[in-house]
Amino acid sequence: MSYRRSYRERIAIHYSGSVSYSYPASQSGGSGTAYYNGTAYEDVNVNIEVDTNPFDRSVAGCNTSVGALTGAVVLTESMQIASIDKNAKKVAGAIVGGFFGYIRSEISQQIAELSQKVDAQLLLLRESTKTCISKQKQMETDYNRIASRYLKTFDDLNKELENRIFELDKPAFAFKTNSDTHANRTSGNDLINTVAVFGLEGGELQAKISASIAKKRTLDAINQANTFLWKQKKMQSTINQSMLNESVAATRFSPVCFTETNNEKNQIGKNVYHADFLPQTSSNVLIENFQTQQWTAATKESKDNIQRYFNTEVSNAYNSNSQYDNRVREMIVKIFDVNSIKTI
Repeated sequence: MSYRRSYRERIAIHYSGSVSYSYPASQSGGSGTAYYNGTAYEDVNVNIEVDTNPFDRSVAGCNTSVGALTGAVVLTESMQIASIDKNAKKVAGAIVGGFFGYIRSEISQQIAELSQKVDAQLLLLRESTKTCISKQKQMETDYNRIASRYLKTFDDLNKELENRIFELDKPAFAFKTNSDTHANRTSGNDLINTVAVFGLEGGELQAKISASIAKKRTLDAINQANTFLWKQKKMQSTINQSMLNESVAATRFSPVCFTETNNEKNQIGKNVYHADFLPQTSSNVLIENFQTQQWTAATKESKDNIQRYFNTEVSNAYNSNSQYDNRVREMIVKIFDVNSIKTI
């Protein structure tokens, strides 16, 4: 398709030069050179027309030729594919038919050979079966004859041995017979079984209950003994560390409890609790001393001792297995945080 394009551009032309001049004498004559420069602008318009009709006609003709060629190629390809498919089916049918025919022939030959072998083996097995049956019958007859002879011999020996033993210990056998008669008379009824079974089961149950109670009391006693020994050792260690072997003036130490509370009105209360044997000291002085101290985290040994003492006290305070005590004990352990303890 033909088209037209127009372009417009302004062109700048720079110019410069010089002109010599002279003037006649009036009072005095002379000459000189004048210089000039500047830029001139000119608008240029360009119109371009492109005629594409011949090219379009050639493209249309080529497109028609290509379309005809494409149709011919597609038709040729479809015919070739149909021919290939037909010939492939013929070849495949011939190959498959020949293969299965060969396989059928081989299988028929193998079946015939195996049938002959099986028939021969069956005849041999039948003859072997007859021989085995005859041998089995003969062996059973011989075994029964020999077994009956030896059984009669051993029965006679057992009978003779029983008679001789009975004659040797005749008083003991007579006593056993009288005892069995008395036992059958006293225990040969239906009630004796009930009493025996009930007595056995009741005795076993009572023994198990008694043993369980004894084990539980033993375990409690061992735990209490361990706790007592641990407390005694701890107290002895504390006393040994606190005591001096000489009578000199010394300083006595006692625990002091300092607490800060925050009430509903966000007012902070500060209290100090100490032992009665300590001299009465102003609470404000103690509070001021506590606040000026440098607090640091407790050592691992101190934390372990505190945790052990805390667990012991909680177990002693809530030693039952009731649901309430278990819940209170679990809540106390959950609230307690040994890592938050700081010392001076």
